[in-house]
Amino acid sequence: MVGIGVLKRNGTVEDFIVNKLLESLKRAGAPDPDLIVRSLDIKGTVTSSELSDKVQLLMLNLVTEDLKWHDAARNYLIWSVYKQVWGKDVVRAINEGRVRFEDAYRDGFVRWFKTGLELRIWDSEMASWFSQHIDELAKYLDPNRDLLLTYNGVRTLMSRYLLKRLDGSFFEAPQYLWMRTAMGVAYAELRYGGDPITWARRYYDLMSQLKFMPNSPTLYNAMTRLGQLSACFVVPVDDCLSRESDTNRDDTECNFGIMDALRLAALIFQSGGGVGYNFGKLRPEGDIVRSTTGIASGPLSFMKLFDTLVDTIKQGGKRRGAQMGMLFWWHPDIEKFITSKSGEQKDMQLQNFNISVTIDDYFMQKALKGEDIYLINPRECPCLYKTWGEEFAKCYESCVEQIKAGRIRIWRRINAKELWDKIVKSAWDSGDPGLWNRDLANFINNEKLPGEVINATNPCSEESLYDFESCNLGSINLVKYVKDGKIEWEELARDTQLAVRFLDDVIDVNKLPHERLRKRVLETRRIGLGANGLADTLIALGLRYDSPQALAVSDTLASFIARIAVRSSIDLAREKGTYPAYKHSDWAEGVLPWTKHRERLDKFSSAFDKEAVDEYLEILKVGYDDARVKSIIDGATAVLKGYRALDEELSIDASTIGIRNGSIMSIAPEGSRSLIAGVNSSIEPLFAIAYIRNLTIGKLIEYNYTALKLLMGTKTLDESTRKFVEEYGILPRNHPLAELLRTAHEIHWKWHVYMQVTWARWNDSGVSKTINMPSETPIDDVEQAYRLAWLLGAFGITVYRDRSKSVQVIYTGVKGSEAKPAVEVREVKPKVEAKVSYTSLSSLKDKLVRIKGDGGKSIEEEMVEELGETDDPYCKTGSCG
Repeated sequence: MVGIGVLKRNGTVEDFIVNKLLESLKRAGAPDPDLIVRSLDIKGTVTSSELSDKVQLLMLNLVTEDLKWHDAARNYLIWSVYKQVWGKDVVRAINEGRVRFEDAYRDGFVRWFKTGLELRIWDSEMASWFSQHIDELAKYLDPNRDLLLTYNGVRTLMSRYLLKRLDGSFFEAPQYLWMRTAMGVAYAELRYGGDPITWARRYYDLMSQLKFMPNSPTLYNAMTRLGQLSACFVVPVDDCLSRESDTNRDDTECNFGIMDALRLAALIFQSGGGVGYNFGKLRPEGDIVRSTTGIASGPLSFMKLFDTLVDTIKQGGKRRGAQMGMLFWWHPDIEKFITSKSGEQKDMQLQNFNISVTIDDYFMQKALKGEDIYLINPRECPCLYKTWGEEFAKCYESCVEQIKAGRIRIWRRINAKELWDKIVKSAWDSGDPGLWNRDLANFINNEKLPGEVINATNPCSEESLYDFESCNLGSINLVKYVKDGKIEWEELARDTQLAVRFLDDVIDVNKLPHERLRKRVLETRRIGLGANGLADTLIALGLRYDSPQALAVSDTLASFIARIAVRSSIDLAREKGTYPAYKHSDWAEGVLPWTKHRERLDKFSSAFDKEAVDEYLEILKVGYDDARVKSIIDGATAVLKGYRALDEELSIDASTIGIRNGSIMSIAPEGSRSLIAGVNSSIEPLFAIAYIRNLTIGKLIEYNYTALKLLMGTKTLDESTRKFVEEYGILPRNHPLAELLRTAHEIHWKWHVYMQVTWARWNDSGVSKTINMPSETPIDDVEQAYRLAWLLGAFGITVYRDRSKSVQVIYTGVKGSEAKPAVEVREVKPKVEAKVSYTSLSSLKDKLVRIKGDGGKSIEEEMVEELGETDDPYCKTGSCG
């Protein structure tokens, strides 16, 4: 390779030295460094980053031959970070053996802290305090934990999380990120007489071992001057331009107008958060505007304004902003809202919004009976958005009487089933709108602020929030607690307690961009503890996702985490005090959220569809009766007893001691956090065995890492299997692991709903999950899924039918945009146990034959859309987590 130059970051050009590259590949652990050098196609002068990208891509394309190529690509990439963080002289000294790697890593941490001071990145108060302890914390770092990251985990950290100097180079290594986050959050302990160093160490251990992952803004902003750590917010949008406007000052319903909300949303996006709104207070299109005698333009016109805002402002400069737009079913503009992202508008309008119809049990009863309903102007009946449950029903009936008496304008009378069918049709067509049950959210919520109603959720619907409320999210990585075919319940309990304390500490150090947000967050102290890696956990346990056994294990995990989390919050209340609004709460009465779930299910079972409820409960029973499940969950109850976390004890202590956090559990969609943790997203199944990932360094066929390890370990990735997986993203039906490694579109929609409601049973805020359906799914299946989710108490539901949008985030396999082969998508049969494969993941083999394209076309030519660099396939907005 004579005559090739390498353009360095500093602008100088050096000759390309083959031996230098070979040495780097050897140090990275490449199985065959010469192969990479021989395969390099470079001419003339290339930038150092371009050369690095080409080397990484070549190694990644060899991963299916030998998993060591994955580790080599990861190591090669992470050492490029080290070179920027510490400088090439330090890296050279490490390579030559003059400096120990661990010493360089820890010395670099001290320099990292000084760089942050020089760049004025750190919060000055925190920096002043921690400056006395930097050497102590440096010694605690474990540099080898960088090797717990996958290649995608490193790229994701580089893409969004690791801090940079003003010239764009990194000055933060992964372990510095974990310690910075731990320090920034643990600083809260000073307020209660605690030692931040002790807690920083414990938080660091939890995160750096990838056992717990907080939401992205916490990772972005912890210990920084910006300091906004919350992932999601709900901002009210009142029916006025602005509270400060002269024309609105005498309007008692104008507390936070459209422009007030728009401004606050911009500040939230700038700091890395996402926003949910209910636009149902806005008068309908065509209504009179009293102050100007003009005509109102309606909620949709203002949603377009918010949509444009997101196109302009990224979340914390890191990612596109996430928004949820909601509208009540009784609003006169509801039909336009329902179809706003369907049909011809599918890929054109409101592309920065998820949208959901706000329903309630009153509407669902009307829809099921096919009765007529009235659409009502919120300006004329404001009690509609100020009440829920029985009070709402009384309010609505009163408004209808006024319509019939001629005191309120008739906007439209429509059959509720007709409106329901429009919702279902649009969801089938485009994936929007979803549904969210306001009655369920307010019923299950234990916070209970007098005179206030929860009317909206965050962008992905896992958090049902009061106006101005925000939430700090974090997820336990479930697969970390699977050992020898069982779950380490004691370890899971300890880490759950620590995660709750972490999320509570976030509240005290959080710097929110508006006083109303700060006041509300401190009033309720809401946290959202969730889980990720469920699919990996079930695979490690040998349980197929769509089986009674998987539901029973999930139910046990969810109930265990919820009970330990509540116990932890009670213990924190004893130590630090209850949340200020506690005295108005259901906690004060000793009510546990999951007992309300059971109460509702019993009520709905007898009133609406006993057969459907019984079917679900029978499936759970079948799962719990399985001998394998009994072995897996053995020990959970004993640990709960040891922590005094059984229901009776929790109920008594919550009512006498109190509780620290108004709401505690939330299942978020994860997004980039699951990539960092190296597991499958949240409680979702595998999305695909293989797909195309579009990296900045190029495109490659990427296998799901959990699936690939299992296929290679069992030597079942033969030539025909590779070809099938490459083309379609799934395993052939006759493959021995096809049952265990079933993917999202192979799983019947009922099992998706059942898994969602199983986690919702133990949740007090919400569950974000996608009900995936194959492209050929009939509309009737969407209708049944929506109805079943409401019946079983899923908070909300989002259905996505494959290829229902003309532009899709990801297709599975190289031929994913084409029709897939016929696969088995089984209907639920509760009394028949699913066949389960019990497979060890420990015996991995090295050699496999590389996937090759067929048909004479390149992957780029055959693929219509690819998965982006840091995209999770389940995150439709690209900004989850």
